[in-house]
Parts: sequence; C-alpha cells; structure tokens
Amino acid sequence: MSWLSIDAVDGALQRTKKTLFEPFSFWKWIKLGIVILLLGSCGGGGGNYYNLGNPGQQYGGEDPGWEPGLQGVEETVTQFLHQYSTFILLGVLFFVVLILLFSYISNVMEFVLVNSLVTDVVSFWEYSGKYMRQGFNLFIIRFVLGLIFLVLFLAAILPVILPILNSPGNIEHLDIGMFLGGIYFFLGVLILLVTIDGIIQSFINLSIPLAMYQDIGIIAAFKKVLCTFKADWGQIIIYWLIRFALRIVVGIIVGIIALILFIIVFGIIFLCFGILLMLTSVIGLGIDSAVFWVIMVPFALVVFVLMFMFSLLVSVPVPVFMKYHMLTFLESWYPESGIPFNDRNTPEQSVI
Repeated sequence: MSWLSIDAVDGALQRTKKTLFEPFSFWKWIKLGIVILLLGSCGGGGGNYYNLGNPGQQYGGEDPGWEPGLQGVEETVTQFLHQYSTFILLGVLFFVVLILLFSYISNVMEFVLVNSLVTDVVSFWEYSGKYMRQGFNLFIIRFVLGLIFLVLFLAAILPVILPILNSPGNIEHLDIGMFLGGIYFFLGVLILLVTIDGIIQSFINLSIPLAMYQDIGIIAAFKKVLCTFKADWGQIIIYWLIRFALRIVVGIIVGIIALILFIIVFGIIFLCFGILLMLTSVIGLGIDSAVFWVIMVPFALVVFVLMFMFSLLVSVPVPVFMKYHMLTFLESWYPESGIPFNDRNTPEQSVI
C-alpha cells in the first residue's frame, strides 16, 4: 500500500522549487510573504497575582497604613473608570473590531495563497476580491468554533478557580486535593481541545481547495472530506504524522539557512553603520548635531525596510512547501478535487 502523504513530499518539493526558484523572482517572494504575514494570527491573556482579603486578620495584626492606602487606590481606580468609561468601552470595541477584521483578512488569505500556488500567479487584489465571500463564510465558521472552544475552555478551568474562590483571603483553607484535581482535569481537557481543534482545522484546510475549485460551500466541502476520511482514514493518520515531522525537519533546515543569511546581512549592515559613524566622527559630527541625525535617521529607516523585507523573504519557503504538500496529497487522496495545477514552465505573471 502506498502512503500518499509520503509520495506527496517529492511533488511538493518539485512544485516549491519551480514556484520559488525557476526563475527566482524577488517581488514574487515579497508578495507571497505579505500574503503569509496576513495569514498569521495573534492572541493574549492575563491573570491575578494576589488576593485582596482582610490584611489584619490574615497576618494576625493590624497594619495602619495598609487599608487607607488600598482604599485610596480603589477610589482612584473607581473614579477613573467612571470618568472615562465611555472612552474605555470605545477602546475595547475598537480592538475587538480590529481583531475581527484581521481574522477575516486572514481567512481570505487562505484562498489567496492556495490559488497563488496552484496557478503560480500571485495576484493579491484580484484573488482577494474573488474570494471575499468564501473567506467570510470561513471566518464565520471559525468564529463559531472559536466561541465553542472558548466556552469549553472556561468550563474546564472552573475546577481550578472554584477552590480559590471558596477560600478568599485564606490560602491555608484551600482544598489542595480539589485544587490539584482541578488542574489535572483542566490540563487533560486542554490537551483534548487542542487535539480536536487541530483535527478540525486540518479537515477545514483540506476543504478549502474543494470549495474553491468545485464551487461549493465550505461546509459541503468539509462533508466530502469527512466522508473520504471515513472510507480511507489510514491515509489521513499517516498524513498528520508526516506533516508533524515535516514541520520540524523543514523548519530546522530553513531556520539554519535563515540564521546564516541573517548573520551575513546584519554583519554588512553593522559594517556600514561603523563606517558611517567613523565618517561622521572624522568630519566632527556628534550626536548633538542636527546633521548627524539627518544622516542617521534615513539610514535607520533603510535598515528597517531591509530587515522587514528580509523577514518576509525567510517566511516564505516553509508555508509554501507545507501548502504544496497538502495540495499534492489532496490531489491524490481525492482525485475529484479538480485542482488546476499549473505545472508548465511558463513565466510568472504576477500582479499586486
């Protein structure tokens, strides 16, 4: 029995080589880097670091300077929140809208990247406009899934929080057994949620090309992938294992190459900076001179642009190879996918 995910490695390498190096196009790399950058995501978190109980009872004595100071801080914070509540709500709303907007753009870029690699033509604006509706549908699906996983996450963390809430201001009365049990339960559920989310996202990624090239919805494409999985689940299991190994191996190889290139580029920039400092010193320009900053500020801007472009370039190979591996596997695993690969050696016609 042939494992399609293993066979797809060679095809992905050949297609990656053709797309990125035959011929090498600087602007093609930059545009793919922008697409991959917009495809990224971000997150955040927070926590509580101490408990506000009754200090006199907790430590067995009175601290005359504690409560007034704490009360003053509470009054200041309360007054600030009351006075600027409208601006705070507007700020929170702005960041929520911004996050949702970037999430929507990220889902549109899923389609843009796939079509760019399949056709070997990077057309940012054309593909973005073409797949806005499908990108929105994908955004809604992932948003609903995110809410479901968030609710499950909050439910899983309750056994950890409840013992603490039941012992406010007195950690000695904390039920350690219940607390540790809650932590183990939370970690188990967290691992389970991450695994389930990874499986669902893998199926969604396989569904995207089907939705694009069979002109169907994401859910309909997801059902087709799921039905094929039920009939041939062994190929998908090996596919997940191979992709896990590929991410590590390819990431290490590209990371080493990128580090060497970064050292070379940074070395050249540092040498130019040293020469520039020496020249300004020779002609008597110090940091208190306006002319010195007139020279250094443009140099810093040029360095920033160069490093940004370098980061875009080095971010391209791994996602391109992994996406080609997924598409090549899907082409063999689901022959009716209809992926119109452009494997002819035609010159690139890219528009942004």
